[in-house]
Amino acid sequence: MRFATTTAILLLAGLVLAAPPKVVEEFTGKVIGVTDGDTIKVLVNKDSVTVRLEGIDAPESGQSYGKKSKEALAEIVAGKTVNVKKTGTDKYGRTLGIVIVGDSDANAKMVEDGWAWHFKKYNDEERLAKLEDAALKAKRGLWADATPLAPWDYRARQRTPEVAPGEAKDQKLSYWLNTSSGVRHNERCEHFQKTKKGRLCGADEGKPCGICGG
Repeated sequence: MRFATTTAILLLAGLVLAAPPKVVEEFTGKVIGVTDGDTIKVLVNKDSVTVRLEGIDAPESGQSYGKKSKEALAEIVAGKTVNVKKTGTDKYGRTLGIVIVGDSDANAKMVEDGWAWHFKKYNDEERLAKLEDAALKAKRGLWADATPLAPWDYRARQRTPEVAPGEAKDQKLSYWLNTSSGVRHNERCEHFQKTKKGRLCGADEGKPCGICGG
């Protein structure tokens, strides 16, 4: 009774720390592919298993730091034998898991080095939250950017139509021309007014950005 009362008080105060995700299965295999900064392919008994790293979300391949994040994860796991602590399966059928290489936790390492976000929507581990805070304060990895775009926000932008049906393309959007590359970005793009050289432009100037469509 005394323990229960203490626990209730801690819960009300927000002081009970979230437990790590429950491990439902463990397996070992060799990493044969790195898709991006949070997804790998592991060869297990001649079968390729796609593993989405639990608790983290890395930049998509089409956005800033996507390539560097992928390279960072590859440096940790590519071609190596890993132990995967499976925590579940996502909606795409991928294995969710904590990837261990030797004594290193690859999931935590990616957050610690600033190449992935702590995916707080689906994971509330305090250790990952603290690692992210430390990386941000030290401006490691993608945190060198003052306003890095979170991958979940990037994906939401990709799903949102640029304009409403029947609306003129340039009716409500502003455009930015990177005068070095000649690429046009619309105001929803992460590169809008972020290039070293550029200016506001019309909807038909330059060539459209491959990410936002210009």
